Amino acid sequence: MAQLNTGALQWPNDATLSLIQYRRLYQRFFCTTAIHDQKVIWNHISQNINNDHQNFAPTKRQCRNKWNALKSGYENLKRLLSGNPEGFPTHTPTLHDERFHDELSDEFWLAETPVRAARRNRVDRRRYEYRERRRSRSHHRHERGRSRSHHRHERRRSRSHHRHERRRSYSPYPRHRHRH
Repeated sequence: MAQLNTGALQWPNDATLSLIQYRRLYQRFFCTTAIHDQKVIWNHISQNINNDHQNFAPTKRQCRNKWNALKSGYENLKRLLSGNPEGFPTHTPTLHDERFHDELSDEFWLAETPVRAARRNRVDRRRYEYRERRRSRSHHRHERGRSRSHHRHERRRSRSHHRHERRRSYSPYPRHRHRH
């Protein structure tokens, strides 16, 4: 029976295992590198897989796509095994999902490095301080009454209202005068 070429790359088990191992090895680089700069890391992973498996040469994009499919399949199978308490949509697991579930069970890609945690904490701290400053400003504003910009807005509105009224009262058509 002839196989149809659907454009999808068929990953052998040993190459998939290598992908997981290299992704684990480069985890700290993924944690400290911006997402748009991670192409370089995926390029290293694809080159390593090319070197290890002579008859199999995935590109960096194919490696990234396979990794995302493995993570997605792992999450799906994890939900199915736990009875899917959150009610997320699930699908039938693939052979790779089942074969590599144990290899991914430590969820190493979710672990934060100290650098990433510190960066997140710094961002959270700044966000909290900003919110507190905003809150205290609005609190003072409410203590004083309405803000200056509110008063300015009220004056502009009343001026334009008077201007509009004047226009209406000077209408050349008698029936439009003094109409509200």
